[in-house]
Amino acid sequence: MISLRHSTDLTPETIEDVAFEHQPVELHPDLLEELRHSHEEMVAALVGGQRVYGVNTGMGYLANTALRGVELKRHQRNLLLGRAVGSPPYLPADEARAVMAARLVNLTSGYAGVTPELCQFLVDRLNDGFIPAIPRGGVGSAGEVIPLSHAFQSFIGVGYVLEPDGNVKDAAIALAERDVSPYEPAAKEGIALLAGCPGTIALAIVRRRAVKVLSRQLLAGAACSIDALRAPLGIYGESGDRLHADPVLFGVLSRLRAALRGSSDERFRVQAPVSYRVAPQVLAHLERAIARFTEDIDRAAGSVTDSPAFLDGDFVATGGFHELELAAGFDALSLALIRAAELAGQRIHRLLDSRYSGLPDQLTPNPGPSCGLIVVQKRVVGTLNELRRLAAPASVGSADSSLGQEDAMTFAFEAAEKLRRVETLTRDVLACELLVARQAWSLRGNGIPDGLKEISDRLMEAVEPYDEDRPPGPDLTRLAGMLERGEFGQTFEQRNRRTESVR
Repeated sequence: MISLRHSTDLTPETIEDVAFEHQPVELHPDLLEELRHSHEEMVAALVGGQRVYGVNTGMGYLANTALRGVELKRHQRNLLLGRAVGSPPYLPADEARAVMAARLVNLTSGYAGVTPELCQFLVDRLNDGFIPAIPRGGVGSAGEVIPLSHAFQSFIGVGYVLEPDGNVKDAAIALAERDVSPYEPAAKEGIALLAGCPGTIALAIVRRRAVKVLSRQLLAGAACSIDALRAPLGIYGESGDRLHADPVLFGVLSRLRAALRGSSDERFRVQAPVSYRVAPQVLAHLERAIARFTEDIDRAAGSVTDSPAFLDGDFVATGGFHELELAAGFDALSLALIRAAELAGQRIHRLLDSRYSGLPDQLTPNPGPSCGLIVVQKRVVGTLNELRRLAAPASVGSADSSLGQEDAMTFAFEAAEKLRRVETLTRDVLACELLVARQAWSLRGNGIPDGLKEISDRLMEAVEPYDEDRPPGPDLTRLAGMLERGEFGQTFEQRNRRTESVR
């Protein structure tokens, strides 16, 4: 149980626990009392007649339209309805839970001015498995009003929620099944649910989680190729550490040495192709991109991104909803993965070439009648073609919307969706690398390094050697599925660093 005494108790790590581990949440009584006090202060400030964007005015181009009387109450509800322009596909359930948890951070900060009842309603829906159907794309707005309107119109019984089987159900039915009445937004609560960038923060937490696993898997794939080619190991040795002023690179080299521990002394060439020699640099670049992204997640998660925010008895407009750093970070991670996938594609082709590996061309034990695994490299070429087309940044391309009132966007949802596709394609290339390395090991038949024994055992269990031609597609599908489930993500932490080195 995650007990919230303050909004800062919901860190990126605890949001991840709520989303993926389904940790229940409770609100501390003191926090509920503080929220009630801040809401009462906010209502009192409104009584003074101050014009507040989205509260007693329209939004976007209609920001100068004043609202009075019954319009005020209807407005907060209508905000959740008229902006729900999205369609399937929807975010997976865990990612939608992350959006709800990230929304709770700003709501419980006190700067949103919402009631404790709204926060409790959100917590109850997290705890009872109520998962709004939130579109994954089509977000061309400044901020996140489109996906957030889908997320939180479900609270008033409109729109859809996700079922465990992935289908959708009317939100009103889902609430009734829980014996819960639809929520009626109080003053400022409609815009508070739509303001800020909780979706971007949530998707950043989710995508970082996936890329961290993929980074470890890419290192494992590189180590498998290095050993399968019998590439010279000196370039990864401890003696070279003195040549680099780069702690991140030191860590990558240390993990590669641990993975290659016990590799055969037999080496076919004096120097391996560049794609083998610079693998540590490309993997270190990916790790640095993850570290920078993590810093931006921590900063964004600790900031109030609502606009307007209620601060010291006044309403303050901010630009916090424009979370460009995370949007650009999605693009940076995509590029880092694409570079790693390109390098893996080059290593695959070298492994299929007898001039570099000393093994039969195309890794076939029966040249001529059997084509071996050359077609695997052709699949890689097609996959890399799509990856290169995805290298263009999604976070660039602002346009006019809302008749010119909104003329700058981060496109964070689009950048996150692109990264999701890049992850899938990178796993596809990595599955090809593991398959080709497994076949090279089979043809060599002279032992696997101790550090890679666990991976090789799992590969040999999953894939039979290619003694004769058969369709490689099913094997690649199986390996890609294993990668998606997190297999082959060993950390390769090296012990006794001063005395243990690659032979």
